Amino acid sequence: MTTGGTTARVKSADRTLELLELLAGSPDRRTPAELARDLAIPKSSMHGLLQTLVRRGWLEVDSSGSRYGLGLQALRAGGAYLRADRAVRRLTPVVERLHQELDATVRLGRLVGEQVVCLVSRERHGPATGPGRHTPARDTALGAVVLARREVTAAGGEWARIRAQGYALAREEIDGVAAWCVAVAAPARLGPSDAIGVSFSGELPPSARADAVAGAIVAAVTAELTGRSGISGHRH
Repeated sequence: MTTGGTTARVKSADRTLELLELLAGSPDRRTPAELARDLAIPKSSMHGLLQTLVRRGWLEVDSSGSRYGLGLQALRAGGAYLRADRAVRRLTPVVERLHQELDATVRLGRLVGEQVVCLVSRERHGPATGPGRHTPARDTALGAVVLARREVTAAGGEWARIRAQGYALAREEIDGVAAWCVAVAAPARLGPSDAIGVSFSGELPPSARADAVAGAIVAAVTAELTGRSGISGHRH
């Protein structure tokens, strides 16, 4: 039988996770009042929860002492996840290889629910997009190519077309900059929900160019997983 103490601990754990998830999805730090309102938690309980998480390093508070955000422990946990993930370990060299060979932005993403979460990113120019960034799956080539693989019962339409050509092509906006992206699903045995996407600025390319980029992704994955030499001849 569940005791009152166990129930209280489970409720506290739920609140802690809800708070961390909310802050993970917030672009800015939040005040205790905002957090208490959004999570429907009494302000007194929110205060104690915030102080505990700050003391343990999961949250940080700004210099004013009034706004809270994720702390270094959250970063350590995320880093540990990436280090332990087999698909990330095997496919990160593929991202690096494509970034160098194609002079393009390359990302490894994972479909989680209805979102694509960025696991690894190498930007053509500027700093890399941090892991954990998420976008609606249906708005991205990364999401579409994984969804197409999952929707195997769909005989016609967009999913069937993506499966037939072996990649998804989409017009996307990254940090306010329009780009097109070609994405190929990772080998199912390695990352059943993962895909690698290569992005370029400009208008959507001719199908022949999209085919060539998709071929470069496949070649890079094959080379990495079989230990063969690097790809060549696909610079765009």
